[in-house]
Amino acid sequence: MEQLATLKEVLESTVGRHADSIAFQMRGESGFRKFSFKDVADIVNSLSIRLAQAGIKKGDRVALFSENRPEWPLAYLAVTTMGAVVVPIDAVLHKNEVKVLMDDCEAAAIIVSRDCSQNVAGKSIKHVIPVESMSDRVADEQDLPDVASDDLAAIVYTSGTTGVPKGVMLTHGNIASNVEAVAGLFDIGPGDNFLSVLPLHHTFETTAGFLGPFFLGATITYAESLKSYSLIQNMQETGTTIMCGVPLLYQLFYDGIIREVESKGVAARTLFQTLMTLAKNIPSQSIRRKMFGMLHKKFGGKLRFWVSGGAAIKPETIKGFEIFGIPIMQGYGLSESSPILTCCNLENNRVGSVGRPIPRVEIQIEDGEIVARGPNIMKGYYKRKDLTEEVLKNGWLRTGDMGSFDGDGFLYITGRCKDVIVTASGVNVYPEEIEKYLSKVPEIKECCVLGVSVKVGIRAGSEEVMAVVVPDYEYFEKKHKKIGQQEVEEIIRERISDINDQIADYKRVAAIKFRSIELPKTRLKKIKKFEVRKEMGL
Repeated sequence: MEQLATLKEVLESTVGRHADSIAFQMRGESGFRKFSFKDVADIVNSLSIRLAQAGIKKGDRVALFSENRPEWPLAYLAVTTMGAVVVPIDAVLHKNEVKVLMDDCEAAAIIVSRDCSQNVAGKSIKHVIPVESMSDRVADEQDLPDVASDDLAAIVYTSGTTGVPKGVMLTHGNIASNVEAVAGLFDIGPGDNFLSVLPLHHTFETTAGFLGPFFLGATITYAESLKSYSLIQNMQETGTTIMCGVPLLYQLFYDGIIREVESKGVAARTLFQTLMTLAKNIPSQSIRRKMFGMLHKKFGGKLRFWVSGGAAIKPETIKGFEIFGIPIMQGYGLSESSPILTCCNLENNRVGSVGRPIPRVEIQIEDGEIVARGPNIMKGYYKRKDLTEEVLKNGWLRTGDMGSFDGDGFLYITGRCKDVIVTASGVNVYPEEIEKYLSKVPEIKECCVLGVSVKVGIRAGSEEVMAVVVPDYEYFEKKHKKIGQQEVEEIIRERISDINDQIADYKRVAAIKFRSIELPKTRLKKIKKFEVRKEMGL
């Protein structure tokens, strides 16, 4: 596997090997829109020139604000290979959330889709480029800046522990090294069709779902909907071989299979259980695939494996699909590590583990915490030297996650030492960000936000956002006169509902607990969240 230093090298190397093959495609109203690798090179070059002619210089920040579609990776490559810095933005963010990010990175331009255009905001933005116009060719030639391994390629925002967004600075070398390392672990090539379902602004999908398969010459199909029947239709139409997803998606698939079997009567259930019992003792994946041929046909008939990331997946789900002849492999990483640190592969897939460290990455356990070092570790947080110094120590990234190794070097995640909520879709929610919104509600005296486990339903085992609220009874007495506890709670619920309408869906407060006494605090007046949990039986 060649040594990669920049994303420009990734693009040029890939196009040189796979020029006429299909790189990206997506179903539209009149069939699939297809882009060959040569088309990719031409459009990327044209958009790069267009950006340069608009005055975008090396190092300028260019935001990318769009839902998943082929134009997203085209824009990403155009911005990064001409020396500018791409800033991926979550397509579901509201206008006020976008403005905070744009003002922080001082974006000079934004590439935006029609569906996201109404939420564009930012005082530094001078150029707005519609995604739909990206294929417009520019005739003039223009010299573009050279890029080096240590040049900044992307700023990826995550919410900070203070509620202030943190921009993870990833260099060309960070990202290219991660692409190269992971590519060497999987037998993927031009014959593979990758179905992309996760949001592309997530670093996991950027690297594992876009740049990795792209570099190896696979065709990437962008799902036009995340509904199960639509995904299955995409798999059938394209002969999907590989997909990256989150545990919730695979659980939905698994539960759907079981429900379908249950609906077919006693004979079908008995046959299904017999096949599962027999398959457990058959190591050959090809034989298992034949035993569950109808199931594989439903998924397109060519599935090789799935990759799960973002959150922990139930071992039972992995084992179930393993019996069906569909391996699911877990990996682990953070935006700060470009993102992949460890992963399982087909030769070494250990249920419950997130795999071994990828090539050139070192991992140690210090006081239970996972720390990592390698060429993929971020440069730091944008304009936040203080936060950078908290997590980067002598080149080692303190992940905030707890873990342990088994005797064979496989890593297991055992918990978190940082206060972050991981939703069913694998998205991180930082409590302090939500607390910042709640603190502005005059009827709330104090509050804390916790991640609480979902007990029932498809999201069981994952977390949701809960707010523990102490009403400001003095304010109520002055503002609302004498009202009962029920009315107090109703007013606060309305205020929190208003907040939910202003933030992304995955950040919304799903449950509220009220208490009439002050929250327990340390001598430094920091809320003791572990005591809140204990007192409220959480």
